[in-house]
Amino acid sequence: MALDFDDVLKDVGEFGRFQQLLLIFVLLPPCLPGAFHGFSQIFVVATPSEFWCRNPKAGAENLSQSDIQGLLPRRDDTDNTTYSQCLMYDFSQNSSDYHNRNWTSDGTVPCQYGWEFDRSVYQSTIVTDWNLVCDKSFLPTLSLFIHTLGTLLGTLISGYLTDEIGRKKTFCVAVILQLLTGATTVAAPDFITFCVIRFLNGLTIVPVWLIPLIMALEITGPSKRAPVGTTTALCYTFGVILLAGIAYGVRNWVHLQLAVTLPFTFLIGSIWWMPESPRWLMSRGKWDEMLVIVKKMARINRVDLPADYFEELLVKCKAARKADSEGRKRYRVVDIFRTPNLRKKSCLIIFNSFCNYAVYSGLNFFAPQLGGDDHLNFLLSSLIELPAYTILYFCLNRFGRRPLLTFSMIFGGSFLIAAALVPEKNHLTVLFLFLISKFCMTCSFFVTDLVASETFPTVVRGAGASLTQTVSTIGLCLSPLIAHLGSHVIYLPLVIFGILGIVGGAVTLLLPETVDQYLPETMDEGEAFGKHMTWRDCFHLGKPKVTVKE
Repeated sequence: MALDFDDVLKDVGEFGRFQQLLLIFVLLPPCLPGAFHGFSQIFVVATPSEFWCRNPKAGAENLSQSDIQGLLPRRDDTDNTTYSQCLMYDFSQNSSDYHNRNWTSDGTVPCQYGWEFDRSVYQSTIVTDWNLVCDKSFLPTLSLFIHTLGTLLGTLISGYLTDEIGRKKTFCVAVILQLLTGATTVAAPDFITFCVIRFLNGLTIVPVWLIPLIMALEITGPSKRAPVGTTTALCYTFGVILLAGIAYGVRNWVHLQLAVTLPFTFLIGSIWWMPESPRWLMSRGKWDEMLVIVKKMARINRVDLPADYFEELLVKCKAARKADSEGRKRYRVVDIFRTPNLRKKSCLIIFNSFCNYAVYSGLNFFAPQLGGDDHLNFLLSSLIELPAYTILYFCLNRFGRRPLLTFSMIFGGSFLIAAALVPEKNHLTVLFLFLISKFCMTCSFFVTDLVASETFPTVVRGAGASLTQTVSTIGLCLSPLIAHLGSHVIYLPLVIFGILGIVGGAVTLLLPETVDQYLPETMDEGEAFGKHMTWRDCFHLGKPKVTVKE
């Protein structure tokens, strides 16, 4: 029988002082700024709501801002109150009387001398520095997309490196790269250089917060993993809330970029105290290094063990390794699609996770566009996650995974569509519906990863989770593009996100409930798990009456 590190944790302590101290001082701190670079770019690339063509002669003529805007062409013939932000009258002809000249008799031309921006909300962004408006208005969204592409590639690379060279070394590389790219972003002389640096920064977004989470779960016993996972999620959310405060106080994009990068200098120190995952060391046959950590764990947890415990543990590890190399079949990710039931479940989980990531991240990108105060909208969108995670803590095992995942996504999508139907002038109503939806999608965002980890059989769980994460990150990449549609039709993103939420929630009805169930270990068990579900079972959203191993 294979030796599981959970058996070791039962002996040395599932969540003793060692795990608690490591979690508080080493593993949780990276989760706090983990969201900084992922979402700070929302404010770095923000476009002020008010901007107009620059008039180089305005200063010489002592024209006020209202006078300058009064000399701009109207947006269209039916609207005499809104000036064009991309056109100006042809000032090529000299005139000494700017106040009285009838400029409407001259033709309009695109802005010839750049733009002036309203600085009341954003003192400086890359948009104001590089004039990324009008025919270049898509470029800020393109930079977000490029950043998420880096996140997609970084997910693949970090997933490979964490298994090959270890959790600690991969985390070290990610922190240093994020520190370097975060600092050098402010020196970008142009948009192309900015995008290249942000792509490299995107490579680090996932490993910086995910590796500490993985390590926290790997050194914790099964009974404590749910609260530990929820705690790390809460810490990440507090980081998003802190980012909203930083962005509110720092309105210059260069200063903001430096402010969100500075905390990563302190994480260099946490690397010194971070041990390698003993679970990974065991799986790679590095038993001497594993025993050093396990001995320290037992000592700090004040657990008395038999004198020959570690010698016997070493013998068991070697025996398990030998049995594994001789008799265990190696599975690949394609194996989850070979049998019909496992293939169905895999496709449903991957699609559901794609929808979750697209909607959850898309709501974060879209929040500042809701109208009103951009920073307040983002702050409220972040704060609503706290009660969501708190409720999940008490409801996950009480009601099961499937009901929470189904209802949260369907209700979340429905509230988004309802928000899209509300007139734009009813800002508070739209914001209220948006926040309810964000609450629901936060719940589903957490549950979907849990369902994936519990549905895939153990022998392909890592491969299945990696594939799911990769496809989900594609949803993350698409989310800023969908959010950008709001610049043309303000609530079109809400409709798209709403449909994704409803459809993604509906397909979970076809998945089996995993709470209180023996999880599948082999491919045969994975195929049998939930195979005989009837349509009645699909719409039964209660906990299973009987805990069985199919």
